[in-house]
Amino acid sequence: MYYTLYMQQPLQSVCIVGRQPALGLAELESLYGGDHVRSVASQVAGLDLHAHDVNFKRLGGSTRLAHVLAVLPTQDWKRLERQLPQLTTELALTLPDGKIQLGLSSIGLNVSAAKLNACALGLKKVLRAKTDRSVRVTPNPEPELNTAQVLHNHLAGPTGIELLLIAADDGSTVIARTTAVQDIDSYTRRDRGRPKRDARVGMLPPKLAQIIINLATGPVTPTPEKILLDPFCGTGVVLQESMLMGLSVYGTDLEPRMIDYSRTNLDWLIAGADDLQSEILLEPGDATSHRWQPVPDFVAGETYLGRPFTQHPNAEVLAQTVSEVNLILKRFLQNLRGQLPAGARLCLGVPAWQVRPGQFKHLPLIDQMGDLGYNRTRFEHVRDEQLLYYREDQIVARQVLVLTRK
Repeated sequence: MYYTLYMQQPLQSVCIVGRQPALGLAELESLYGGDHVRSVASQVAGLDLHAHDVNFKRLGGSTRLAHVLAVLPTQDWKRLERQLPQLTTELALTLPDGKIQLGLSSIGLNVSAAKLNACALGLKKVLRAKTDRSVRVTPNPEPELNTAQVLHNHLAGPTGIELLLIAADDGSTVIARTTAVQDIDSYTRRDRGRPKRDARVGMLPPKLAQIIINLATGPVTPTPEKILLDPFCGTGVVLQESMLMGLSVYGTDLEPRMIDYSRTNLDWLIAGADDLQSEILLEPGDATSHRWQPVPDFVAGETYLGRPFTQHPNAEVLAQTVSEVNLILKRFLQNLRGQLPAGARLCLGVPAWQVRPGQFKHLPLIDQMGDLGYNRTRFEHVRDEQLLYYREDQIVARQVLVLTRK
């Protein structure tokens, strides 16, 4: 049953996107094109590419990658459950020797963790009988296993089987096997483990840095011959993630102290890496007037965000902050435009202020990009207003702008 349905579907892999799914979907569209990407469910992106063709380590906006095994025309749990023994057994017979690690995750289906646990134990008995192999089940405290459970129980490893049961928006159920999961331990080291951090200048999460870089480069394959510029480099998070992707990096910042911090952090990164071929150029510079040489291939980074607010400012203070940031960034974009070739691509994280839950005040210059000499990149599957990174209680959000120089 499921094989016939699978052959009728172009869907080959799915990504579970993160806390703000629009950013993950835009990232995938930027790298692989809108024709190859679509939304499957609220936090699931589908691709008509095999999982082997998706560079998962490069993705900041996806927490899991999975290979599609079947697409069934139902979301009824009892009907789905009847399909799992044969599907799981046939999959297990293709695995290398060793104990099978088994887990189930439901995304959007009307099924409890208790029913998933019972199903998993039933599958364990079937697998032991059919394959004569030892099987260990990862229990479900919730219907969906979290990233740490998948990672630390090796469910994405060679002998791991995490079956994702995804309720698609079209009423079908996608069944997929997880092939990769975000290495949350590595992200923690690259965030909190760096020798130099400074909360006063903001702490850009490495995952968001990856998204910004991927939106800036688009489908271009990173190589050390390509240079990425971060004109507001701070402590070097964007530079760090760019180097790990294979790009050479160029960082400037108004504060010489930040250049020293970036240099220390990049030296730390190199010392802990196997083989980074990137070239590094760091220098102090005011982004509103600096002359960048050599000319970069891409520009990516988090710009000046203005005053940090821990509580909502009054209207006068907010207006003053917006005006100040807008002027600085307008001068920066004018300065940058004169130094970039036509068609050069950039992605910037700029501030937006949450004045009410889910309601934001944006920089006036966003509506002036054409006059400033830039075209704003539009995405097929994501609206401009969705490209925001923030927590519910956060006042200063990051609005992600993807631009090309006219």
